[in-house]
Amino acid sequence: MSNRLSDDELIEELKKRFDHTKQTLFDLKVMTRKLEAVNKKLESSEQVKSNFVSHMKNEINNPLTSILGLTAQLISGIPEEMVVPVANMIHAEAFSLDFQLRNIFAAADLESGEADMQISNTDVMTVIRDVADSFKHQTDEKQLTVNIAPDAPEAPLNFKTDSPKLQLLIANLFSNALEFNRPEGSIDILAELVDNHLSVSVTDTGCGIHPEDMDKIFDRFRQGESGTTKTHKGHGLGLSITKAIVDLLEGSVTVDCSPEKGCTFTISIPETEMDIEADAFAVDGNEFFFDDDQVEAF
Repeated sequence: MSNRLSDDELIEELKKRFDHTKQTLFDLKVMTRKLEAVNKKLESSEQVKSNFVSHMKNEINNPLTSILGLTAQLISGIPEEMVVPVANMIHAEAFSLDFQLRNIFAAADLESGEADMQISNTDVMTVIRDVADSFKHQTDEKQLTVNIAPDAPEAPLNFKTDSPKLQLLIANLFSNALEFNRPEGSIDILAELVDNHLSVSVTDTGCGIHPEDMDKIFDRFRQGESGTTKTHKGHGLGLSITKAIVDLLEGSVTVDCSPEKGCTFTISIPETEMDIEADAFAVDGNEFFFDDDQVEAF
């Protein structure tokens, strides 16, 4: 019996081999593109790390250097009338350092996927008021008016969510409104429940955002200004953390801005359906257990 292939069979075999080679080349091209994408991502990751170190160096070193210098003045002895002003400056620098470090730690947890949920029944208005109070030294310095609504103590707004993350969300939006506001302007905060979602809006009377910059405001280390001539503090980390936390809480964030007319940032997050202890309650971004008349923080 002959093993020779007929012309038709030979052509068919060659066609199969050609198709196989063609598919192999296609798969190789796909793999090459994927490897190129991975390489670019690795390069981008290294650049992010480099930018992170570069931006954080001044954000940490500057307040720390100021604190060391101011405390050295206190130790060496200064006129009595200068003690309170110097103490206020130390507090302002320490607050700035603490706020930057909290954002850095939050960014690290979110990046690594280790941001654990700490769900509790949260007193939203207390969290908002405490955030505003913590920035009071800065709002007073800039002569800003802060309006919080609703402002009725008898109308509590309790919501089941991650209290520490909600506090950091509001703190970053408040810090952004403060930094980019005009002197003697205002910050308006409105909190309300809408369709089982918590909606918190922070409105400023600042410089606003140009339309061409809207697509980058939530990017890490990106600001409308850059370089040594920029007039605003910060490193462009706060809003990126805000977006990441909102995504983690399965919510949304929207922006309504006009150049020179200010901005309104609104976060909307759903109430967590996770079961929690009936007596677990949180204020100030901290979780507490209530046992009769005793309050014990943990």
